[in-house]
Amino acid sequence: MAMTRLLSLMRTVGVVAVITLALDFTVSLAIPARIVSNIAAARTEDNGIYDLTIAHHHDFQPGLNRLRRWGGEMYPFASDEAGFRTGRCASTDAVADRDRTVFVIGDSFTEGLGVKFEDTFAGRLACAYRDQGLALRNLGVAGYSPVIYHRKLKAAAERLGLTPRKVVLFLDVSDIYNDAIDYVEYGGRIYAGTPTFSRRAVDFLKRNFMSIALVLQLRQRLAGDRGGSIARVNNELSRWTFTPADMDAWARRGLEVTAANLAKSVALCRQWKCDFTLVVYPWPDQINAGDRDSIQVRYWRDWAAAQGVAFIDAFEPFFRESKDQVLARYYIAGDVHWTADGHRLIFDYVWSRLRASR
Repeated sequence: MAMTRLLSLMRTVGVVAVITLALDFTVSLAIPARIVSNIAAARTEDNGIYDLTIAHHHDFQPGLNRLRRWGGEMYPFASDEAGFRTGRCASTDAVADRDRTVFVIGDSFTEGLGVKFEDTFAGRLACAYRDQGLALRNLGVAGYSPVIYHRKLKAAAERLGLTPRKVVLFLDVSDIYNDAIDYVEYGGRIYAGTPTFSRRAVDFLKRNFMSIALVLQLRQRLAGDRGGSIARVNNELSRWTFTPADMDAWARRGLEVTAANLAKSVALCRQWKCDFTLVVYPWPDQINAGDRDSIQVRYWRDWAAAQGVAFIDAFEPFFRESKDQVLARYYIAGDVHWTADGHRLIFDYVWSRLRASR
Protein backbone atom coordinates (compact mmCIF):
# COMPACT_ATOMS: atom_id res chain seq x y z
CA MET A 1 0.00 0.00 0.00
CA ALA A 2 2.78 2.41 0.89
CA MET A 3 4.60 1.60 -2.36
CA THR A 4 1.39 2.25 -4.32
CA ARG A 5 0.98 5.65 -2.70
CA LEU A 6 4.61 6.47 -3.41
CA LEU A 7 4.28 5.50 -7.08
CA SER A 8 1.08 7.56 -7.34
CA LEU A 9 2.84 10.56 -5.82
CA MET A 10 5.79 10.17 -8.20
CA ARG A 11 3.43 10.02 -11.19
CA THR A 12 1.64 13.14 -10.01
CA VAL A 13 4.92 15.03 -9.56
CA GLY A 14 6.06 13.88 -12.99
CA VAL A 15 2.84 15.04 -14.66
CA VAL A 16 3.03 18.43 -12.94
CA ALA A 17 6.68 18.83 -13.99
CA VAL A 18 5.88 17.98 -17.63
CA ILE A 19 2.93 20.38 -17.73
CA THR A 20 4.99 23.14 -16.11
CA LEU A 21 7.85 22.73 -18.57
CA ALA A 22 5.41 22.62 -21.50
CA LEU A 23 3.69 25.80 -20.35
CA ASP A 24 7.04 27.51 -19.81
CA PHE A 25 8.16 26.48 -23.31
CA THR A 26 4.89 27.73 -24.81
CA VAL A 27 5.06 31.06 -23.01
CA SER A 28 8.69 31.48 -24.02
CA LEU A 29 7.76 30.96 -27.68
CA ALA A 30 5.20 33.75 -27.37
CA ILE A 31 7.72 36.21 -25.95
CA PRO A 32 9.45 38.39 -28.57
CA ALA A 33 12.99 37.20 -29.26
CA ARG A 34 14.49 40.51 -28.14
CA ILE A 35 12.94 40.18 -24.68
CA VAL A 36 14.03 36.54 -24.38
CA SER A 37 17.57 37.60 -25.25
CA ASN A 38 17.46 40.35 -22.64
CA ILE A 39 16.31 37.94 -19.93
CA ALA A 40 18.97 35.39 -20.90
CA ALA A 41 21.59 38.14 -20.84
CA ALA A 42 20.46 39.23 -17.39
CA ARG A 43 21.14 35.71 -16.16
CA THR A 44 24.67 35.55 -17.50
CA GLU A 45 26.10 39.03 -17.90
CA ASP A 46 27.41 39.15 -14.33
CA ASN A 47 29.56 36.10 -15.03
CA GLY A 48 33.16 37.18 -14.51
CA ILE A 49 32.20 40.13 -12.29
CA TYR A 50 32.97 38.44 -8.98
CA ASP A 51 35.93 36.65 -7.45
CA LEU A 52 34.36 33.86 -5.39
CA THR A 53 37.61 32.29 -4.21
CA ILE A 54 38.49 34.75 -1.47
CA ALA A 55 38.15 34.22 2.27
CA HIS A 56 35.62 37.03 2.79
CA HIS A 57 33.19 35.31 0.39
CA HIS A 58 33.16 37.53 -2.72
CA ASP A 59 34.68 40.60 -4.29
CA PHE A 60 34.86 42.32 -7.67
CA GLN A 61 37.34 41.20 -10.26
CA PRO A 62 39.89 43.98 -10.95
CA GLY A 63 40.06 45.97 -14.17
CA LEU A 64 36.43 45.65 -15.27
CA ASN A 65 34.81 48.10 -17.69
CA ARG A 66 31.42 47.02 -18.95
CA LEU A 67 27.67 47.56 -18.90
CA ARG A 68 25.65 45.84 -16.20
CA ARG A 69 21.92 45.32 -15.89
CA TRP A 70 19.74 46.10 -12.90
CA GLY A 71 16.05 45.49 -13.49
CA GLY A 72 15.27 46.75 -16.96
CA GLU A 73 18.13 49.25 -17.13
CA MET A 74 21.74 49.08 -18.21
CA TYR A 75 24.40 51.16 -16.49
CA PRO A 76 28.20 51.51 -16.80
CA PHE A 77 30.37 49.68 -14.29
CA ALA A 78 34.13 49.77 -13.76
CA SER A 79 36.49 48.38 -11.14
CA ASP A 80 40.03 49.62 -10.49
CA GLU A 81 43.26 47.62 -10.32
CA ALA A 82 42.48 46.57 -6.75
CA GLY A 83 38.93 45.42 -7.50
CA PHE A 84 36.96 48.40 -6.10
CA ARG A 85 34.15 50.09 -8.02
CA THR A 86 35.58 53.23 -9.52
CA GLY A 87 34.84 56.28 -11.63
CA ARG A 88 35.50 60.01 -11.84
CA CYS A 89 37.15 61.45 -8.70
CA ALA A 90 37.90 58.05 -7.14
CA SER A 91 41.44 57.26 -6.03
CA THR A 92 43.63 55.52 -8.59
CA ASP A 93 47.14 55.84 -7.13
CA ALA A 94 47.75 53.99 -3.86
CA VAL A 95 51.29 55.33 -3.52
CA ALA A 96 50.31 58.98 -3.95
CA ASP A 97 47.25 58.55 -1.73
CA ARG A 98 48.95 56.56 1.02
CA ASP A 99 48.37 59.12 3.79
CA ARG A 100 45.10 60.61 2.58
CA THR A 101 42.79 57.72 1.75
CA VAL A 102 39.17 57.39 2.87
CA PHE A 103 37.49 53.97 2.86
CA VAL A 104 33.73 53.94 2.29
CA ILE A 105 32.18 50.52 2.86
CA GLY A 106 28.72 48.96 2.79
CA ASP A 107 26.58 46.67 0.67
CA SER A 108 24.61 47.13 -2.56
CA PHE A 109 23.48 50.65 -1.59
CA THR A 110 27.11 51.70 -1.20
CA GLU A 111 28.15 49.88 -4.35
CA GLY A 112 25.38 51.83 -6.10
CA LEU A 113 23.39 49.15 -7.90
CA GLY A 114 21.65 50.42 -11.02
CA VAL A 115 23.29 53.87 -11.01
CA LYS A 116 26.43 55.11 -12.73
CA PHE A 117 29.30 55.77 -10.33
CA GLU A 118 29.25 59.55 -10.71
CA ASP A 119 25.59 59.65 -9.60
CA THR A 120 26.03 57.41 -6.54
CA PHE A 121 26.54 58.92 -3.11
CA ALA A 122 29.98 57.26 -3.02
CA GLY A 123 30.90 58.87 -6.34
CA ARG A 124 29.77 62.25 -5.08
CA LEU A 125 31.71 61.73 -1.85
CA ALA A 126 34.79 60.94 -3.95
CA CYS A 127 34.60 64.36 -5.60
CA ALA A 128 33.84 66.14 -2.31
CA TYR A 129 36.80 64.50 -0.57
CA ARG A 130 39.07 65.16 -3.55
CA ASP A 131 38.32 68.87 -3.21
CA GLN A 132 39.62 68.58 0.38
CA GLY A 133 42.81 66.83 -0.69
CA LEU A 134 41.62 63.32 0.26
CA ALA A 135 41.16 60.24 -1.91
CA LEU A 136 38.20 57.86 -1.69
CA ARG A 137 38.04 54.12 -2.35
CA ASN A 138 34.59 52.54 -2.51
CA LEU A 139 34.80 49.12 -0.85
CA GLY A 140 31.04 48.45 -1.06
CA VAL A 141 29.78 45.30 -2.79
CA ALA A 142 26.27 43.88 -3.06
CA GLY A 143 25.71 41.10 -0.55
CA TYR A 144 28.17 42.40 2.04
CA SER A 145 27.34 42.64 5.75
CA PRO A 146 29.29 43.32 8.98
CA VAL A 147 30.72 39.79 9.14
CA ILE A 148 32.46 40.71 5.86
CA TYR A 149 33.12 44.43 6.44
CA HIS A 150 36.05 44.10 8.83
CA ARG A 151 37.65 41.43 6.64
CA LYS A 152 37.24 43.59 3.53
CA LEU A 153 38.72 46.60 5.31
CA LYS A 154 41.77 44.60 6.34
CA ALA A 155 42.15 43.02 2.89
CA ALA A 156 41.85 46.43 1.20
CA ALA A 157 44.54 47.95 3.40
CA GLU A 158 46.88 45.03 2.69
CA ARG A 159 46.10 45.08 -1.03
CA LEU A 160 46.81 48.80 -1.34
CA GLY A 161 49.73 48.86 1.10
CA LEU A 162 48.23 51.66 3.20
CA THR A 163 45.95 52.39 6.13
CA PRO A 164 43.02 54.78 5.71
CA ARG A 165 42.71 58.13 7.38
CA LYS A 166 38.93 57.73 7.65
CA VAL A 167 36.41 54.86 7.46
CA VAL A 168 32.75 55.64 6.73
CA LEU A 169 30.60 52.53 7.17
CA PHE A 170 27.03 52.53 5.82
CA LEU A 171 25.07 49.98 7.85
CA ASP A 172 22.13 48.58 5.91
CA VAL A 173 18.83 47.47 7.46
CA SER A 174 19.34 44.08 5.78
CA ASP A 175 22.75 43.63 7.42
CA ILE A 176 21.07 42.31 10.55
CA TYR A 177 19.38 39.53 8.58
CA ASN A 178 22.57 38.78 6.66
CA ASP A 179 24.64 38.35 9.81
CA ALA A 180 21.92 36.36 11.59
CA ILE A 181 20.83 34.10 8.71
CA ASP A 182 22.82 34.35 5.49
CA TYR A 183 26.47 33.94 6.48
CA VAL A 184 28.43 31.53 8.62
CA GLU A 185 32.11 31.69 9.54
CA TYR A 186 34.25 28.57 9.58
CA GLY A 187 38.02 28.18 9.55
CA GLY A 188 38.64 31.85 8.83
CA ARG A 189 36.36 31.88 5.77
CA ILE A 190 32.84 33.18 5.20
CA TYR A 191 30.26 30.84 3.69
CA ALA A 192 26.69 31.45 2.59
CA GLY A 193 24.27 29.82 5.00
CA THR A 194 20.95 28.29 4.04
CA PRO A 195 18.50 31.00 2.89
CA THR A 196 14.80 30.79 3.62
CA PHE A 197 12.61 28.47 1.56
CA SER A 198 10.87 31.37 -0.17
CA ARG A 199 14.16 32.92 -1.29
CA ARG A 200 15.46 29.56 -2.53
CA ALA A 201 12.20 28.88 -4.38
CA VAL A 202 12.18 32.24 -6.17
CA ASP A 203 15.83 31.85 -7.12
CA PHE A 204 15.21 28.35 -8.52
CA LEU A 205 12.19 29.45 -10.56
CA LYS A 206 13.97 32.53 -11.89
CA ARG A 207 17.00 30.54 -12.99
CA ASN A 208 15.15 27.64 -14.53
CA PHE A 209 11.91 28.98 -16.04
CA MET A 210 11.91 31.70 -18.69
CA SER A 211 8.27 32.58 -18.05
CA ILE A 212 8.94 33.13 -14.34
CA ALA A 213 11.98 35.27 -15.18
CA LEU A 214 9.77 37.34 -17.51
CA VAL A 215 7.07 37.82 -14.85
CA LEU A 216 9.65 38.91 -12.28
CA GLN A 217 11.27 41.32 -14.72
CA LEU A 218 7.91 42.80 -15.71
CA ARG A 219 6.99 43.09 -12.03
CA GLN A 220 10.13 45.11 -11.40
CA ARG A 221 9.48 47.33 -14.42
CA LEU A 222 5.78 47.88 -13.93
CA ALA A 223 5.24 47.50 -10.20
CA GLY A 224 2.97 50.19 -8.90
CA ASP A 225 0.81 50.50 -5.81
CA ARG A 226 -0.33 53.03 -3.20
CA GLY A 227 -1.39 55.57 -5.82
CA GLY A 228 1.73 55.59 -7.96
CA SER A 229 4.43 54.77 -5.44
CA ILE A 230 6.51 52.04 -7.05
CA ALA A 231 9.17 51.07 -4.54
CA ARG A 232 9.07 47.53 -3.19
CA VAL A 233 7.75 47.08 0.34
CA ASN A 234 7.02 44.20 2.76
CA ASN A 235 10.51 42.77 2.42
CA GLU A 236 11.61 40.05 4.83
CA LEU A 237 15.07 41.61 5.08
CA SER A 238 13.82 44.98 6.34
CA ARG A 239 10.44 44.72 8.04
CA TRP A 240 12.00 43.43 11.28
CA THR A 241 12.35 46.98 12.64
CA PHE A 242 8.59 47.18 13.24
CA THR A 243 7.55 43.50 13.25
CA PRO A 244 7.75 41.89 16.72
CA ALA A 245 7.58 38.34 15.29
CA ASP A 246 10.73 38.94 13.22
CA MET A 247 12.44 40.55 16.19
CA ASP A 248 11.73 37.50 18.32
CA ALA A 249 12.58 34.99 15.59
CA TRP A 250 15.99 36.29 14.52
CA ALA A 251 16.51 40.06 14.63
CA ARG A 252 17.39 40.33 18.33
CA ARG A 253 20.14 37.77 17.86
CA GLY A 254 21.10 39.46 14.57
CA LEU A 255 21.61 42.79 16.32
CA GLU A 256 23.97 41.17 18.81
CA VAL A 257 25.96 39.36 16.10
CA THR A 258 26.09 42.51 13.98
CA ALA A 259 27.29 44.60 16.92
CA ALA A 260 30.12 42.16 17.63
CA ASN A 261 31.18 42.18 13.99
CA LEU A 262 31.03 45.98 13.73
CA ALA A 263 33.20 46.26 16.82
CA LYS A 264 35.93 44.46 14.85
CA SER A 265 35.79 47.17 12.17
CA VAL A 266 36.06 49.85 14.85
CA ALA A 267 39.01 48.02 16.42
CA LEU A 268 40.80 47.96 13.06
CA CYS A 269 40.25 51.69 12.66
CA ARG A 270 41.64 52.34 16.14
CA GLN A 271 44.66 50.23 15.30
CA TRP A 272 45.16 52.37 12.20
CA LYS A 273 44.47 55.59 14.18
CA CYS A 274 41.73 56.58 11.75
CA ASP A 275 38.35 58.28 12.22
CA PHE A 276 35.31 55.98 12.12
CA THR A 277 31.78 57.06 11.21
CA LEU A 278 28.67 54.83 11.24
CA VAL A 279 25.74 55.79 8.99
CA VAL A 280 22.24 54.25 8.99
CA TYR A 281 19.47 54.85 6.43
CA PRO A 282 15.98 53.48 5.69
CA TRP A 283 14.53 51.01 3.22
CA PRO A 284 11.12 51.58 1.60
CA ASP A 285 9.55 49.50 4.39
CA GLN A 286 10.60 52.03 7.02
CA ILE A 287 9.22 54.89 4.89
CA ASN A 288 5.94 53.09 4.23
CA ALA A 289 5.47 52.18 7.91
CA GLY A 290 6.38 55.67 9.17
CA ASP A 291 9.20 54.07 11.15
CA ARG A 292 11.10 57.30 11.79
CA ASP A 293 11.95 56.49 15.41
CA SER A 294 13.28 53.15 14.23
CA ILE A 295 15.15 50.62 16.32
CA GLN A 296 17.72 50.74 13.50
CA VAL A 297 18.39 54.34 14.53
CA ARG A 298 18.04 54.01 18.31
CA TYR A 299 20.05 50.82 18.69
CA TRP A 300 23.00 51.98 16.59
CA ARG A 301 23.03 55.51 17.96
CA ASP A 302 23.46 54.03 21.46
CA TRP A 303 26.00 51.51 20.19
CA ALA A 304 28.08 54.22 18.49
CA ALA A 305 28.03 56.34 21.65
CA ALA A 306 29.25 53.37 23.70
CA GLN A 307 32.00 52.71 21.15
CA GLY A 308 33.00 56.38 21.02
CA VAL A 309 32.53 56.70 17.26
CA ALA A 310 30.65 59.22 15.14
CA PHE A 311 27.06 58.42 14.14
CA ILE A 312 24.89 59.82 11.33
CA ASP A 313 21.13 59.26 11.32
CA ALA A 314 20.38 59.40 7.58
CA PHE A 315 16.74 58.41 8.11
CA GLU A 316 15.98 62.09 8.62
CA PRO A 317 16.05 63.40 5.01
CA PHE A 318 13.76 60.59 3.82
CA PHE A 319 10.99 61.73 6.18
CA ARG A 320 10.79 65.34 5.02
CA GLU A 321 8.25 64.61 2.26
CA SER A 322 5.15 62.43 2.04
CA LYS A 323 5.87 58.72 1.87
CA ASP A 324 4.42 58.42 -1.64
CA GLN A 325 6.69 61.20 -2.90
CA VAL A 326 9.73 59.65 -1.23
CA LEU A 327 9.06 56.14 -2.49
CA ALA A 328 8.33 57.30 -6.03
CA ARG A 329 11.27 59.70 -6.37
CA TYR A 330 14.12 58.26 -4.35
CA TYR A 331 13.75 54.49 -4.86
CA ILE A 332 14.02 52.44 -8.06
CA ALA A 333 10.71 51.12 -9.41
CA GLY A 334 9.83 47.71 -7.98
CA ASP A 335 13.05 47.70 -5.98
CA VAL A 336 14.51 48.83 -2.65
CA HIS A 337 17.61 50.67 -3.91
CA TRP A 338 18.00 54.36 -4.57
CA THR A 339 17.60 56.26 -7.79
CA ALA A 340 20.16 58.92 -8.68
CA ASP A 341 17.93 61.38 -6.78
CA GLY A 342 18.03 59.13 -3.73
CA HIS A 343 21.82 58.97 -3.88
CA ARG A 344 21.95 62.75 -4.18
CA LEU A 345 19.65 63.12 -1.17
CA ILE A 346 21.77 60.93 1.10
CA PHE A 347 25.02 62.47 -0.16
CA ASP A 348 23.84 65.99 0.63
CA TYR A 349 22.78 64.97 4.14
CA VAL A 350 25.76 62.79 5.02
CA TRP A 351 28.36 65.13 3.54
CA SER A 352 27.02 68.10 5.49
CA ARG A 353 27.64 66.13 8.68
CA LEU A 354 30.98 64.65 7.65
CA ARG A 355 32.20 68.11 6.69
CA ALA A 356 31.01 69.60 9.97
CA SER A 357 32.85 66.93 11.97
CA ARG A 358 36.30 67.68 10.49
